[in-house]
Amino acid sequence: MKISLLSDAPKHNLALMKISAWHKADGDKVTLNMPLFKADYTYASVLYGRNTKRFIADEYGGPAFDNSCLSGDVERMQPDYSLYPLDFSIGYTFRPCFNSCGICKVPKMNHPDVRHHSIFEFHNPKFKKICLLNNNTFQDQQWKETFREIWHADLSVIDENGYDIRLLDDEKADALHRTKWATPLHFAWDRMVDEPLVIEGLNLISNGVYVLIGYDTTPEEDLHRCQIINNYGLTPYPMPYIKNSYTKRFKRFINLHFYRQYKTIEKAWREYS
Repeated sequence: MKISLLSDAPKHNLALMKISAWHKADGDKVTLNMPLFKADYTYASVLYGRNTKRFIADEYGGPAFDNSCLSGDVERMQPDYSLYPLDFSIGYTFRPCFNSCGICKVPKMNHPDVRHHSIFEFHNPKFKKICLLNNNTFQDQQWKETFREIWHADLSVIDENGYDIRLLDDEKADALHRTKWATPLHFAWDRMVDEPLVIEGLNLISNGVYVLIGYDTTPEEDLHRCQIINNYGLTPYPMPYIKNSYTKRFKRFINLHFYRQYKTIEKAWREYS
């Protein structure tokens, strides 16, 4: 059979990598993002809701569709790493996040399971880097096993989703410090209600912190969060939920580090505005 795989994912698509591996195991020919390819069967995995009508396929899935989930036999396949020009392994050791943040679709998604998985279910030993797609690693009761496996395999970690600063403690912070990172380590401060837990976590890290703006906080609250992060000697990185004149201007203001010339970020913002 000739199989066509279509996706709007900008970098990689794990579901399609597993579908590809499953079909190639049966001797099928697989192509990626070649919409004019005359295939016997076509899959479309769609990340963004605005693209749900972009593709013509026999089967649709991905975060843009409710209750989307691979079948068990496909889910258990090791990804086809020839599908994308990657130099790292990619997969999950823990799928869910049990938080109920209004901005996030993860708690509403149909996860294959809520169990812990070994990195060796998807890691290819030819790679020295690994990308964990976990939505909240520290909610996994077996999170230590994930780090031990990474250390044992001497891997560097690509951080795409970040870590929940609200769950950070000395033991978790030590594990993060012991780990080799191929990309900067990410944390985020999205909600004002989390301020006490975030501040506890700020005492344990030496990285920048993403600050969600343009969702449910005021400009004053955005300045407040950035100021606290700055007070701990860390760098705030505004992350707009929507792009408008304010969020684009505020992000540019912080990223230019204009505020470092002033005693407070609030005063710098007044001058900048």
